[in-house]
Amino acid sequence: PMSSMLRVASISRSRGSIGWHGRYRNSLWRTSSSWNWNDSRIVDDRSATSDAAPSTAPDAAIQKQVLDTCANLHSSIMPLNEKLRGPLAKNSDQNTALPLVFLVGNHSSGKSSFVNFIMGRNVQTAGVAPTDDNFTVIAPGPEDIDQDGPALIGDPDMGFGALRQFGPTLIHHTQLKVRKDVASSNFMLVDSPGMIDSPVSSQEMDRGYDFKGVVKYFADRADVVLLFFDPDKPGTTGETLSVLLHSLGGMDHKLLIVLNKADQFKKIHDFARAYGSLCWNLSKVIPRKDLPRIYTMCLPVKESSPAIDNNGLADLHQTRNDVVAEVMKAPKRRIDNVITHLNDSVHLLLMHAKIVQETNRLYSARVWECRMQEGGCLVTGMGLTALGVYTSLPVEFTGGVIAATVLGVGGLSWFNRTKMAAVERQLVSAEELSASFQRTHAREVSEADEFTASLWQRIRDPLRMSLQSLGLANTPTVSQADLNQLHDILEKEIPALRRLASPSHFGSKQRDTECS
Repeated sequence: PMSSMLRVASISRSRGSIGWHGRYRNSLWRTSSSWNWNDSRIVDDRSATSDAAPSTAPDAAIQKQVLDTCANLHSSIMPLNEKLRGPLAKNSDQNTALPLVFLVGNHSSGKSSFVNFIMGRNVQTAGVAPTDDNFTVIAPGPEDIDQDGPALIGDPDMGFGALRQFGPTLIHHTQLKVRKDVASSNFMLVDSPGMIDSPVSSQEMDRGYDFKGVVKYFADRADVVLLFFDPDKPGTTGETLSVLLHSLGGMDHKLLIVLNKADQFKKIHDFARAYGSLCWNLSKVIPRKDLPRIYTMCLPVKESSPAIDNNGLADLHQTRNDVVAEVMKAPKRRIDNVITHLNDSVHLLLMHAKIVQETNRLYSARVWECRMQEGGCLVTGMGLTALGVYTSLPVEFTGGVIAATVLGVGGLSWFNRTKMAAVERQLVSAEELSASFQRTHAREVSEADEFTASLWQRIRDPLRMSLQSLGLANTPTVSQADLNQLHDILEKEIPALRRLASPSHFGSKQRDTECS
């Protein structure tokens, strides 16, 4: 019965998933004696099987071409982002030296044990109580070396320099472990501190740095993200749910939810209670009727007898193999993730630029309206003054006209400045910015485009803060050439990169061209 329940819990297992066999270990790239983090060689883990079908993954030359092109295109849009104070974070165009797998979850949920299992050697200290409060980067190398946070973040080749923005506390709670003779040498892992609720009745646990921001930083750059839960705390830790909601939102394509240590269940109702509790808690932060797949698995334990029968263990081991297979795909996922990141960045910046352009247009129209009023008043006064001089009217009349003109223009100028301040507050209000979004994206709004709506939700608050801090009078103009550049990347460059990176199939234009 226990094995049947576990099979039911493995929701919609993908067909043809590859188990973790010896070919993964044998085909991984080994680092050379020269320690070069920028080596772009990424090996297809299926290449070791000679009788397997020909690989459809792009070769190393195409991979390097795609990565270099994405880096150049991303760098080309950063000046516009800086000019407009756009939504893209500083150094967001910089990738880590190797593909990245990020582990996050409750304390004692098996993250460190999973790291040791993947690496094939003891790298992290595992235990029931919290054993480490650092973000630990585990990387392959020619020898065993440990480095502290300042050395890791200061390394220009590793790609973690942007972590400085989170302050010195985070820097000193980060470390690098380089290990030789590991089972997986073509990607890095990041083990995070276990999440736990504070005994003090506060909504946020004070770690001395923005923990959710750091998790989002690593998750954004990761190619695979594993969120671990364990039977004792199946989603009941408030900090875990908060991280899932605020730091891991929009990352469903690379997020795996893992219920680990499932071999500890002795009774069916214990498993059902834990699994149901996890689903219930996840439903609070995942705004969908259907929950993502939950990988129910366990790691091998030598010196303890299993609490469930062999059939149930086989099911857990197969699920673990599925998780390991996804982790081993990190180098291949890097290509797709880099293109997706570029596509996402360009879409965000394009929407930001369009709304800035629309807001500038409305503001400039109001400014010219005020200037026309002031100019009309001035021209009228000068005309009356010239008429008085020409017709030899009394000096008192001419002087009165001049005084009235000066006072009128000055008073109108003061009134217009006050009015423009109110106009600016109105234009940068949430309501008016939403109206500008609806005008600039009328077609998408009419078609109820969910992707466009999600982009707007992401940039709305940062855009408003940017316009308020700059002031509309100082906001740079957006030229049509700037918009054309972004459109060209979306409509020409990114589709070309997708064709390069995608496996050949009978519907691809690349294959059609080659065949012709």
